Amino acid sequence: MSAPEPYSGTRVAFGLPGAVSAAMALLIAVYLTKFYVDVVALPAGIMAVAIAAGRAFDAITDPLMGWISDRTRSRFGRRMPFIVVGVLGNAAMFVLLLNPPKVLPEVGLAGWAVSALLLSFLFLTIASVPRQALAMELTQDQGRRQDLFAAIAGFVAIGTVVGALMPNFLGAAGIEDARAQMRWQSAIYAGAYLLANIVFVACIRERPEFQRRGRTPLVPGVRRALRNRPFRVMFVSHVITAIPIAIPATLLPFYTEHVLQAEAEWVGYFLLAYLLSGLLALPVWLIVAQHKGKRFVWLCASAIAVVGGAALYFAGPGDERNVLFLHMLVGLQSAVWLFIGGAMHADVVDYDELLTGARREAQYAALWSIIPKFALVPGAALPLAVLGGMGYVPNAESQSETVVDTIRTMHALVPAALNAIGLSIMWWYPLTEARHAVVREGVAAHARGEAATDPITGAHLRPPSARDVDEALAWRLDSLSAAELRRLAHGAGAGLSARIAAAAGCWLLVAAAILTAALPALQNLQSDPGPLPTLAIVAAGMALTVALFHAARLPEARRLLRAPPAAETLRAHLDETVPAARNARLLPAIRAAIRARS
Repeated sequence: MSAPEPYSGTRVAFGLPGAVSAAMALLIAVYLTKFYVDVVALPAGIMAVAIAAGRAFDAITDPLMGWISDRTRSRFGRRMPFIVVGVLGNAAMFVLLLNPPKVLPEVGLAGWAVSALLLSFLFLTIASVPRQALAMELTQDQGRRQDLFAAIAGFVAIGTVVGALMPNFLGAAGIEDARAQMRWQSAIYAGAYLLANIVFVACIRERPEFQRRGRTPLVPGVRRALRNRPFRVMFVSHVITAIPIAIPATLLPFYTEHVLQAEAEWVGYFLLAYLLSGLLALPVWLIVAQHKGKRFVWLCASAIAVVGGAALYFAGPGDERNVLFLHMLVGLQSAVWLFIGGAMHADVVDYDELLTGARREAQYAALWSIIPKFALVPGAALPLAVLGGMGYVPNAESQSETVVDTIRTMHALVPAALNAIGLSIMWWYPLTEARHAVVREGVAAHARGEAATDPITGAHLRPPSARDVDEALAWRLDSLSAAELRRLAHGAGAGLSARIAAAAGCWLLVAAAILTAALPALQNLQSDPGPLPTLAIVAAGMALTVALFHAARLPEARRLLRAPPAAETLRAHLDETVPAARNARLLPAIRAAIRARS
């Protein structure tokens, strides 16, 4: 069956949920924090802990959701059932999050915020990871792929503009009470979100041939993704640039009030300038990408973010118009990441198919999310914790000079510096448009049973079904590291599963110890706990992720130990998968083991 290609109706169906989701996400990122701190009266440090817990939990569930979606087989598809469940749950949690009861004590408010954020992020993951995967697999044509992601980016930009201006609209309509505004927005957005997703489910169809692709295990999938050089470059850049994405959004209301000493309505104007500029620049960026390539657009957009973001540091009271202009400048790159990032992610998945023979859109979408989402925790939560630790006083007309300087530095200089680092890393991204064309030719050659050439390394790639190691066995072997495979080849695999189980247990204990050490800071919810609990949640979440990784590979390790492959098979597998520099160290030992057995 021929694959469905994006047409106008498909782009609209994909774009509408993105527009509403963007408005909802902006409300949570920009307005929700100040609402809970200044109106609900939850201490800034406690709100930071709630955000950190939600983001850390979200990062852990993303890869699991990607793996589940890629492996699902149903008559409704492998994406749509999860999208429907996630949309319904996210809409309900969004309403609860924006409407905290007035009568709850501090402990109850903290529990409400943490629970609502955790469940909201969980349902959002259930919906968003399969949706991102579906967008990547709709088409493999470069032009159509860029058009699809550009259309999605345009809708997202429109949604963020609406989200930025909604408080101003409600205020003009006479709804000025903060709780009333949140109540109205929860009803408007939840209803629009459900309607947009009804259109999505009615119009979008999955590619049936992709559902018939082989199922890939979780841990080997992660190992193989990390061998993908374009993925590694983008992944590291994502990790670093995820922090500055969240910081300005979180601190903009504080920056406007205490650095510029401007009215709250200027927050909406700044957001409008930023988002509208990005929306208007989107067609220009699309043309540039078609002529100069996606990497060139990425680097140019990063440079704008660095220069314009750093300039915000020099603004002060009365500089509202100058700051408005700077937001227009920085906003030129705001929509770039939505279409460039999605299209480049899809290219990386195509390259992975050349290397592995598998299509793993959802697993890659989840992998791109997990560590960057851990990075979003300090980006979204740590600034609040730092403000609380520096002496921020909720609802005070003025703050200390130390607090004001902290807001200015975190809002401007920290994001600019991190964006500069991310730009320098993306300079080494190797997958150009010309190389991607070779990738697609190579995938087609593999489908015909012919060999292909890796356009990045120049390596000769036989079809997965014709390689020295059986394809199913090769995936199983990737449950073990190269060092563990070497021990197995030496006949020294005894105790290997015990070591893996011990590693999982140790990392679990590390996570528990970190959280236990941070608990005393949360005993008094009426005072600000400072940044320690937020940092503890980030560290504990990452430790728990590592523990789950080891636990997930334990069953396969035990099966391999019961029936270990021949040493020749292990050598052939390492020849095809381990980089040459490491092979130079590993293979002599394996060859010696083979000679000893002979």
